[in-house]
Amino acid sequence: MTFELIVPPSIRRQIADLPLSDQAELIALFDRLPVEPEQITDPYGLEVPDSPVRMRTAGLTRLIVVITLNDTEVTVTVVRIYDPLGE
Repeated sequence: MTFELIVPPSIRRQIADLPLSDQAELIALFDRLPVEPEQITDPYGLEVPDSPVRMRTAGLTRLIVVITLNDTEVTVTVVRIYDPLGE
């Protein structure tokens, strides 16, 4: 199943302000997310069995990306891009 990738406008603006190396990593992640979201991410928080909506994370070199997977709507939505070092 291929998911529709949703990147809200506020996240797009955040990405535009990132260094090019971070943008390139995000683009590579976004290319893979619709096709293999569970294989390239890890569970985030409590996993509820048989829930159609799950939160997951992907760790990049400098950033952590939080997403939701919605099996009912067949979407993967970027919820947050976080820099744990706060740079």
